[in-house]
Amino acid sequence: MTKIKTFFSTLLKKEGTKTVITSLWCALLGLILGFLLLLFINAKEAAYGMTSVLGNYLIFSNPQDRLNYFGQTLAKTAPLIAMSLSILVCYKAGLFNIGGSGQYSIAVIVITFLGIGANMPWYLTMIVAMIASMLWAMITGALKAFFNVNEVISGIMLNWIALYITNGILSTNSIVWDSPHSEAFTISTTSNSYIPSIGLDKLFANNSIVGLGMILILVVVVIIFILFKKTTLGYELKTTGLNSDAASYAGMNKVKNVLIATAISGALAGLAASLNLQNGFTSWRLSSTPVDIGFQGISSAFLGGLHPIGVIFSSYFIVHISEGGSMITDLGFSPEVASIMTSLIIYLSGFVFFIKELLRRHEIKLEFAKATRGKEGQA
Repeated sequence: MTKIKTFFSTLLKKEGTKTVITSLWCALLGLILGFLLLLFINAKEAAYGMTSVLGNYLIFSNPQDRLNYFGQTLAKTAPLIAMSLSILVCYKAGLFNIGGSGQYSIAVIVITFLGIGANMPWYLTMIVAMIASMLWAMITGALKAFFNVNEVISGIMLNWIALYITNGILSTNSIVWDSPHSEAFTISTTSNSYIPSIGLDKLFANNSIVGLGMILILVVVVIIFILFKKTTLGYELKTTGLNSDAASYAGMNKVKNVLIATAISGALAGLAASLNLQNGFTSWRLSSTPVDIGFQGISSAFLGGLHPIGVIFSSYFIVHISEGGSMITDLGFSPEVASIMTSLIIYLSGFVFFIKELLRRHEIKLEFAKATRGKEGQA
């Protein structure tokens, strides 16, 4: 019994365990608040509505339909993982990348012209899109590194600039429209720019949007994990993020690290756009507001404890809840209810570090009480 107690005590002291506990707590609290909202709107359908949100696979009676839906959820998770990693990289370097939506929009221009207009191979389209987003993100990095302009302010401004540039360019070039005057941009499954399925679609009931993109994003997660865990560059980025003055004193180049962090972050945002548009399950339509994925990436990154492996699960959770939330409209709930529920969970993800701090303080109190009892016993 003592060994088991010691094991769990040691386990709870680990940073990874605290991250998992706090993330699960925030998600659970968000679901509870969402359920209370459903009760307030329609008490009779609230229980079934929450079941639909959490167990949306059960809506499909056919196993093949469930498998198809599961594959679709996984495919939609891949772009959010990429955007979450984009936020994570900057945060590790002491920056807050709120400009992911703008970087995503710039990649859309490249993807639509190379993918739809020029029918370029998928990998070339993806690489060029990532480079374009990287260069756009480095504007924020350069402003921060050379002129100490707050990256949040410049990122927000660049979001709108990128949105209007994208709308302006695409709205005047009918060569990339789906049909005359549709102003919608979708890459078809027959296009060279469509990310190949490499047979993965057959594992998910021939769902055509399941493909190589899911493998690519897992490779990227491993690369980012190794970057911060095993490389000198990752160590320098983290050190700069923790204390830039100390990093400079130790001989690390702060300007270089800021530029590198924003470059990697921008490339990942461009990858998110590629994984969204180049697998055909979504299209770009002219919009008056920046895309949501840039802000969802922030939530996913924090809910995942700012860990490359953690964002895989947090991204899937957010997509799963969002997909399930959209289904409760069939029960008489307005579409806004689903958005409110997902927004509650996303909002509460910001309290991950607050709860971790509470756990840390509780741990200190327990250690202090234990030490005090030990001294009293010796006396």
